[in-house]
Amino acid sequence: MAEKQYTSNDIWGLIDGENVCMFASLDDSVIRSRPMAPMPRPDDGVIWFVTDRTSRKMNDLGDDTPVTLTFQNSASNWYVTLTGSVSVFDDRDRLRDMWSPTMKQWFDGPEDPRMVLLAFDPHEADYWNGPNRIVAGMKMLVTATTGVRTDMGDAGKVAM
Repeated sequence: MAEKQYTSNDIWGLIDGENVCMFASLDDSVIRSRPMAPMPRPDDGVIWFVTDRTSRKMNDLGDDTPVTLTFQNSASNWYVTLTGSVSVFDDRDRLRDMWSPTMKQWFDGPEDPRMVLLAFDPHEADYWNGPNRIVAGMKMLVTATTGVRTDMGDAGKVAM
């Protein structure tokens, strides 16, 4: 793998605009992952989530709970895992500001008392950014036929 060292700004740029990530937390002794809609705010260094305060995951979450987020973009063939901590916030003003019509699938409106915010504070990122499927296939074919290893992308860790 090539070793282009990504920065935290690179990581924020990759996850910006992604609609779903896997949110993993510890449920007793089992790690549980569930898809959630991230709202990255790089200027604040936080990724926000809106969730239902009565959901099962809320039993596992409190202030500074360790959490892992996994992002992946198949079209561009990149993967990012963020480790950090999450805290629960009940902030109506921020909920009103973050409200979008797509949230109507789960909530009645920004005043729905079930709504609560989760603030994810990323500490570290692991990333892999590889070539798209066609290019990756061609590179693997070159390696298989010639024995010469080809560059399959960048990977590393970044302090956030």
